[in-house]
Amino acid sequence: MQATLELLDPLNPLRRRIALWLLPLGSLLALVALWASHRTGLDPVDRTFLPLLALGLMVLAAFLWRTPRSARWVLPTAHALIALYLLFTLGYQLLLRPNPLGLSPAAYWVPFFYFSGYLFFPAQRAVRLALLYLLTLLLLALAGSLRGHLQPVHLNALAQFFGSNLAYVALLYLLVRLKEGYLEARLDAHSDFLTGLRNRRYLEQILERELFRLRRYGRPLSLIVLDLDGFKAINDAHGHDVGDRVLQALARCLEGHLRQSDRAVRLGGEEFAVILPETAQPQALRLAERLRRAVEALQVPPVEGLSASFGVVQASPTDSPLSLLKRADEAMYQAKRLGKNRVESA
Repeated sequence: MQATLELLDPLNPLRRRIALWLLPLGSLLALVALWASHRTGLDPVDRTFLPLLALGLMVLAAFLWRTPRSARWVLPTAHALIALYLLFTLGYQLLLRPNPLGLSPAAYWVPFFYFSGYLFFPAQRAVRLALLYLLTLLLLALAGSLRGHLQPVHLNALAQFFGSNLAYVALLYLLVRLKEGYLEARLDAHSDFLTGLRNRRYLEQILERELFRLRRYGRPLSLIVLDLDGFKAINDAHGHDVGDRVLQALARCLEGHLRQSDRAVRLGGEEFAVILPETAQPQALRLAERLRRAVEALQVPPVEGLSASFGVVQASPTDSPLSLLKRADEAMYQAKRLGKNRVESA
């Protein structure tokens, strides 16, 4: 399990707040467009889609507000609704009823599809969606041209439309590359070069976020701290190269026993931690015992045997990252005092 860029994405905490403003606003704009279209004559696309768009965006906003943790489908659904409306509107005008002025005002909203995709989806997926959408519109324009009812005013508008949209997609790709470079630099700053695990700086950042979720939603959070027993003797007897291989083997062992939502961290030296969201202390104790047995079974020649001492603690609403880590450390040192190669809880 490698540290992911998305966990360090500074846009993640903002997406829900942005969407909670944009979805009701989009619903209101759909109603305004419906009212305005009634005065000039509704086409079949507006008659079908605008009421659905107004109702759908408001319902999605309510879902996102009421169940923010389980409504991951809301933003993709809203994005798809808007994309379908724009696609059908432009397709209707290109294939069946060309706009006398060239292109419908709906064309002004197509760049919104590109850049909202950049906000609401992983970067590479946003670029692929933008290119797919632009290709679909291009095919519709070609089909409309073959029908022979597009006038020079339409062809001029289409040339400017596709030229500007290609520029938008190119700019989106540039933003994606800049964003990924920034996140990769942040990831390097939050990773341990020897084991590939996250480091203490990352732990403090993630604990801050998880403790906020604990206080807000009341969901359990546990932390395991473990320390290899007798690691200094391994370095003294076999050298630091062997010691490094032991640490790397331990990191792989931890990752192999964790869920995707769990995160293993190297605190420094031979001390590690495991963050366990949505996990109460009894479950964390059982996992720590499984990890203890897995470490005991590790074989890193020429080291004859390995063991680790574990401290387990469940977070409380009054905890800070520092106090939670301190309590887990105390439990781990208690395991050391009681004979090592054991699990203790705070």
